[in-house]
Amino acid sequence: MYRVPRGITSARSIALVGVVLLVLLAGCGQAANQAEAATVSVTIPKGQDMFAPFLLVTQPNVPVTWQNDDGVGHVVQTTPQNTPFLNPSPFAFTVPPHSRATLTFSQPGLYDYYGSTKAGWDGDDNRDAANEGVPNFPLAMEGVIWVQGPIKGLATSVSNDIPKKGESASDFLAIPVGGSVTWHNTDTDKHTVTEVAGWSGGVNPAKLTVDVIEGTLEAPPDGETKVATFAKPGLYYYYYYYYCAVHATVQGKWHRASATKDASEYPVPMEGFVLVAPAR
Repeated sequence: MYRVPRGITSARSIALVGVVLLVLLAGCGQAANQAEAATVSVTIPKGQDMFAPFLLVTQPNVPVTWQNDDGVGHVVQTTPQNTPFLNPSPFAFTVPPHSRATLTFSQPGLYDYYGSTKAGWDGDDNRDAANEGVPNFPLAMEGVIWVQGPIKGLATSVSNDIPKKGESASDFLAIPVGGSVTWHNTDTDKHTVTEVAGWSGGVNPAKLTVDVIEGTLEAPPDGETKVATFAKPGLYYYYYYYYCAVHATVQGKWHRASATKDASEYPVPMEGFVLVAPAR
């Protein structure tokens, strides 16, 4: 509590207190502005059952706020998958309508989460799947947070099979910069791996195209294998394109891969992520 020193007149006291209050208010305002500048946010738009943006890039120890502009509450939780780079610190919470919730991530890596009131976990494909009837079906209410920073113990070379059912074996991969990913196509049809356009801030920092990986029809009996080396750190977000038919497209409004009705794992899209971590 501020006390007026003895011997100061009433007018001088009022003026002095006013100066003190202005300084305090200015300090509070400055602190508030600094806090706002040090946070990043995800919005739950009204009536959309989505997270915007789908991919959020942030730094360790920066608060992430989910702002729910919807008229209903949403349960937000990480997927069951857990590795040293994927969901290293799982979470689950509820954001009431017209409210917000904040979490701070200290550990670098990827955090794959979904709104479990509007999407479900597909254990066969190990992916989120949208509930039928949501406004943006077949897009699921899903989000990915990339907390940047080095990650220990990553293999310099990893592989990713494309099985016969048309969905990649591992949708989330991580390698150090300079590492490589091997794609092996055991499906009957040929595929290409193509980046999802419309992202920045370290997402798809270099062009990613692994063109025409032949399937077992053209390269019997086991299908073709191709290798891509990643020289630039970042998060690479891609989708698979069938040459015999389009089984995934890019939804422009949300910049996301979206499954088409003839996709074998519909409504789960044929998409994937490669996290290329920087050197320590």
